[in-house]
Amino acid sequence: MGFPGTLTKAEIATGLLIRSIKVNGDYLLCNECSFNQTQEIDTLDSLVQGGPGRAIANIGAKKFTGSLKFPLRYLKDGTFDPAVIKLINHAQNPISVLKIDSNHILTHYDITAEDHSTDNNELLSIDAVVVKSLTVSCENSGAVSVSAEIEGMIDTRANSDYVVPNSEQGYLGRALTWGDCNAFRAESSMRTVSNLEFSIENSIETPVFLPSYISGLATTRTDQIGLIGVKSVKWSGKVEEFVRKGSDLNTYIHGGWMVSENLTLYFGTMKVLFTVPLFNITEMPASSSVFKRTVTWTGLTKPNAPLSAGQLITFE
Repeated sequence: MGFPGTLTKAEIATGLLIRSIKVNGDYLLCNECSFNQTQEIDTLDSLVQGGPGRAIANIGAKKFTGSLKFPLRYLKDGTFDPAVIKLINHAQNPISVLKIDSNHILTHYDITAEDHSTDNNELLSIDAVVVKSLTVSCENSGAVSVSAEIEGMIDTRANSDYVVPNSEQGYLGRALTWGDCNAFRAESSMRTVSNLEFSIENSIETPVFLPSYISGLATTRTDQIGLIGVKSVKWSGKVEEFVRKGSDLNTYIHGGWMVSENLTLYFGTMKVLFTVPLFNITEMPASSSVFKRTVTWTGLTKPNAPLSAGQLITFE
């Protein structure tokens, strides 16, 4: 890769290849990492007073959106990354605190409409983050992969902690593979599974409020969003199974909810338990190749059960 000027020869350690973040202070190396400050900026053309051209600006609120993809890994002591545990526990309990630091998140904190310069961006911590969706999946002969979609905001203006590995933690380890996984339920040992995954989806609302204005104190204003609301949480999963002679009549799911079915997925020592899965009818396409059938479901909880960590995922 070539760059103009002296960058090709004099700045080889600028961190261009670093794809890591910190989750509540713990280091996490990602395969893919993308965070961006987003803000709806457009013009209005619906006002007659504006004339035939576009002369009125419409500048919305700022927030952060991002995506992560990383392998599920054991460290050298046989435990998961602390950052992974925090991220997954937050996904199943999205009212917990989640802070993300990165070397690449540049933000302009002040009012966009009042500051048109480009030399005062800052590297700030995203200290109010919610995981919109998180999926853990693994295919036969593959590695266990985790992907997440994130939305966030800056609640307190604080400089980001530069992301480097924790010296006391170390980072030797290995990625989990298909051989570390298992699946079973009350009515089947599920020995013909060839693909499994589970997902957490958190429906998020980010309302926008007009920022206050006090004469002489304009520098304290910001057009960052000020609230993230979690409207609903959904836990779901999917498995693909090979079909054997006789079409596995005793394990074919015809849909509906099954109490105490205890559908369990294992990704290493991470246990995912669906006590009462609400199944969709099994899909089994007929073709000339090997028959594979797909089963999807959604997890049910008691109506009065609190939304707390440990109901879906535990680390044993």
